[in-house]
Amino acid sequence: MADIDSAGARNRQAPVRKPAVVKKQPKSTIAIGRRVSKPSRSTRRPTGNTNYSKNQGQSRVRAAQRRSTSRKTSSSSTPKPTQAVAKRIVPPSPPKPVAPDINKFLAGDSTYQRQLAAFGKSLSDFQADQGLASTDYTTNYGNTRRDIGLAKTDASEGLEEDYASRGMLKSGLYNEALGELNQQYQNQYVDLDKQKTSFMDQLAQELKKYQGEQGVQKGNAYADAARRRAEKYNL
Repeated sequence: MADIDSAGARNRQAPVRKPAVVKKQPKSTIAIGRRVSKPSRSTRRPTGNTNYSKNQGQSRVRAAQRRSTSRKTSSSSTPKPTQAVAKRIVPPSPPKPVAPDINKFLAGDSTYQRQLAAFGKSLSDFQADQGLASTDYTTNYGNTRRDIGLAKTDASEGLEEDYASRGMLKSGLYNEALGELNQQYQNQYVDLDKQKTSFMDQLAQELKKYQGEQGVQKGNAYADAARRRAEKYNL
């Protein structure tokens, strides 16, 4: 009986040791809001085995830790809902302007029109200078022809007086001398006319050359205007 009472006393004291083992468990390893289910009375073993009680308490702690880790893993693997972001709507670009006809563009291109005006004025000034030169030359030409004519008249009268004074006015020598005199002055007229023709031809050539140079300049101005049109309308 003493042994039975002693064993019963030990059995009654065993439940007192179990809470002491549970208190040593770290609080951070037990999930909040979860209670560790206690084994039913039918599965309890005799409390007299202290090692079994310690092992059972440690098993419960490890089970709680596994459940906590499992919940953390599942919560971290759960995809979070994406937050809706307002998209910026870009308004459509305005329609591309239609390029006007090249002639219409040139008519409205101030740079090209200024260049044409400058070319026109330059050509007018050149032609005006040539006109003055031609007028001056023509005036001098007329004066020279007049002078040749006066000189011829004087020479003819002098020749006539000379041969008349010698009584040879009706001779063939007079007629021969008069013919030579007229030829000399006629040659002067021919030379004078040739010089005038050459001068006028030179003026015409210079005008043609100047117009050709201006044609090149106008072509460059046209190309520049066409380039501005292409850049403006992205052609």
